[in-house]
Amino acid sequence: MVEERRKHPAKRELTYRVGWKKGKFEVGENGRVTASESAVVFMEKALWHRLLEQAVWRKAPNVPLGVLAYLLLALPVISFGLTWLLVRMLSNS
Repeated sequence: MVEERRKHPAKRELTYRVGWKKGKFEVGENGRVTASESAVVFMEKALWHRLLEQAVWRKAPNVPLGVLAYLLLALPVISFGLTWLLVRMLSNS
Protein backbone atom coordinates (compact mmCIF):
# COMPACT_ATOMS: atom_id res chain seq x y z
CA MET A 1 0.00 0.00 0.00
CA VAL A 2 1.07 3.44 -0.74
CA GLU A 3 0.83 5.75 2.23
CA GLU A 4 -0.27 9.22 1.46
CA ARG A 5 1.82 11.88 3.03
CA ARG A 6 -0.05 14.39 5.15
CA LYS A 7 -0.06 17.84 3.70
CA HIS A 8 1.08 20.52 6.10
CA PRO A 9 0.33 24.17 5.54
CA ALA A 10 3.20 26.34 4.37
CA LYS A 11 3.58 27.88 7.82
CA ARG A 12 2.05 26.97 11.11
CA GLU A 13 2.35 28.62 14.47
CA LEU A 14 2.76 26.56 17.63
CA THR A 15 2.35 28.01 21.11
CA TYR A 16 3.60 26.53 24.36
CA ARG A 17 3.63 27.28 28.06
CA VAL A 18 6.02 25.68 30.52
CA GLY A 19 5.70 27.00 34.05
CA TRP A 20 6.25 30.75 33.96
CA LYS A 21 7.58 30.72 30.41
CA LYS A 22 5.27 31.21 27.46
CA GLY A 23 6.19 31.39 23.82
CA LYS A 24 5.42 30.55 20.23
CA PHE A 25 7.35 29.49 17.19
CA GLU A 26 6.65 29.04 13.51
CA VAL A 27 7.42 25.89 11.58
CA GLY A 28 8.04 26.16 7.87
CA GLU A 29 7.37 23.67 5.06
CA ASN A 30 10.58 21.78 5.62
CA GLY A 31 9.75 21.15 9.29
CA ARG A 32 12.37 23.55 10.64
CA VAL A 33 11.71 26.42 13.01
CA THR A 34 11.74 29.66 11.08
CA ALA A 35 10.94 32.17 13.86
CA SER A 36 10.44 32.03 17.60
CA GLU A 37 9.67 34.32 20.49
CA SER A 38 9.24 33.71 24.18
CA ALA A 39 8.20 35.71 27.20
CA VAL A 40 7.83 35.27 30.92
CA VAL A 41 4.24 35.37 32.11
CA PHE A 42 3.60 37.34 35.28
CA MET A 43 0.44 36.20 37.01
CA GLU A 44 -1.95 38.99 37.98
CA LYS A 45 -2.76 39.03 41.68
CA ALA A 46 -6.37 38.47 42.55
CA LEU A 47 -8.39 41.48 43.68
CA TRP A 48 -8.95 40.07 47.16
CA HIS A 49 -5.22 39.44 47.55
CA ARG A 50 -4.40 43.07 46.72
CA LEU A 51 -7.10 44.25 49.12
CA LEU A 52 -5.62 42.15 51.92
CA GLU A 53 -2.15 43.55 51.26
CA GLN A 54 -3.37 47.15 51.30
CA ALA A 55 -5.84 47.07 54.18
CA VAL A 56 -5.28 44.11 56.49
CA TRP A 57 -1.60 43.20 56.37
CA ARG A 58 -0.12 46.65 56.84
CA LYS A 59 1.84 47.72 59.92
CA ALA A 60 -0.17 48.94 62.89
CA PRO A 61 0.64 52.43 64.16
CA ASN A 62 2.88 52.61 67.20
CA VAL A 63 1.06 53.68 70.35
CA PRO A 64 3.01 54.67 73.48
CA LEU A 65 2.68 52.19 76.37
CA GLY A 66 1.02 54.75 78.67
CA VAL A 67 -1.75 55.44 76.16
CA LEU A 68 -2.12 51.71 75.46
CA ALA A 69 -2.63 50.99 79.18
CA TYR A 70 -5.40 53.63 79.41
CA LEU A 71 -7.06 52.26 76.25
CA LEU A 72 -7.06 48.73 77.69
CA LEU A 73 -8.58 49.96 80.96
CA ALA A 74 -11.24 52.00 79.12
CA LEU A 75 -12.27 49.20 76.74
CA PRO A 76 -14.47 47.24 79.24
CA VAL A 77 -16.14 50.44 80.44
CA ILE A 78 -16.92 51.55 76.88
CA SER A 79 -18.19 48.06 75.91
CA PHE A 80 -20.47 47.89 78.93
CA GLY A 81 -21.81 51.38 78.25
CA LEU A 82 -22.59 50.63 74.60
CA THR A 83 -24.25 47.30 75.49
CA TRP A 84 -26.36 48.99 78.19
CA LEU A 85 -27.37 51.72 75.72
CA LEU A 86 -28.43 49.17 73.07
CA VAL A 87 -30.48 47.15 75.58
CA ARG A 88 -32.19 50.35 76.80
CA MET A 89 -33.00 51.38 73.22
CA LEU A 90 -34.51 47.95 72.50
CA SER A 91 -36.60 47.97 75.66
CA ASN A 92 -38.09 51.39 74.83
CA SER A 93 -39.26 50.26 71.40
